Amino acid sequence: MLYQQSREESAEILRRALQLMSPHPAGYHPLSYAVWYEHAAEINPPLSQDLERLQAAGNPLSEIEVRRLHALHIAGRDVEMFELAQRDLRTLIGCTVRDTGEAEQTLTCFTGTLAATTQRLAEPDGSAAPALIEDLRAQAEQVCARLTQLHAQLATQRNAVDGIIERLERAHSEPLRDPLTQLANLNGLRRALDCQGDGAGLAGMALLAVDIDYFKRINDTHGHVVGDKVLVKVAGLLRERLDGGDLAARLGGDEFVVLLRGKSIAAAAALAEAIRAAAQRMLIMHPDGAQFAGEVTLSVGAAVARAGDSLETLRHRADSALYEAKSAGRNRVAVAA
Repeated sequence: MLYQQSREESAEILRRALQLMSPHPAGYHPLSYAVWYEHAAEINPPLSQDLERLQAAGNPLSEIEVRRLHALHIAGRDVEMFELAQRDLRTLIGCTVRDTGEAEQTLTCFTGTLAATTQRLAEPDGSAAPALIEDLRAQAEQVCARLTQLHAQLATQRNAVDGIIERLERAHSEPLRDPLTQLANLNGLRRALDCQGDGAGLAGMALLAVDIDYFKRINDTHGHVVGDKVLVKVAGLLRERLDGGDLAARLGGDEFVVLLRGKSIAAAAALAEAIRAAAQRMLIMHPDGAQFAGEVTLSVGAAVARAGDSLETLRHRADSALYEAKSAGRNRVAVAA
């Protein structure tokens, strides 16, 4: 794992990590430091979720538990990312070997033709020379074309290798979790898609774009403390309705998305409606214990992935549906065409 925090940031994270470690009987050693450091730095959402589940159950972390968490969420993560990169690089190397092999065959054939032509041109009867030279010229053009094609293929593959390296560096250097709601952020959402590793892209997925209606008015009227509570409650609402392979993320402000695996647009819309209805039943409390006077409503746009979709194109269609819901009066669900 490549940690990108500055010396000052690392010192603060380590201070928090030591505070978190102290109530538990597990020893103070590198594995334990790594587990609590990544949790305190909020850069390993699956690890933090596992830790929070154990703490909510009131279980002090034993030595065995710390080693399990490290193996699963730190060592296992790095191995997984390395194996994904290995697989992609093997594929690229295989393509390079194949392409260079085909180019080698073309050059071998040309070399043979050149040798035969040289022998025939040395014969006393030179009547065949024009035809031989024309044939040689045609094959030389084929060689040039094949080498140009190979050059383009190698450039494409080099860009793909650069993309793999960038993906690995990004995965290890960028925060993956929103610190307020503890949902994934945009980096975490992309990382989850990168880690699928099955080549299926977004096939079989749907996306919900979720916005809190009049969120600025809530902040202006009741203050940012209440606004933050609303964000946390909405995040919890989304998290409660996730199936095993689903993922909720906060992209910034009051903008959330939910990535749904294996759901049709009808199923995604039904889930969006259930989320919208549940939001109206939420109770938000002021810091003094008084109930927040007013309801929280959500507008939701739903879209299902098409062949060739990227995360950006799928988000764009879900956002378009979200704008339709807002234009129609808010507190409703709209489905992308």
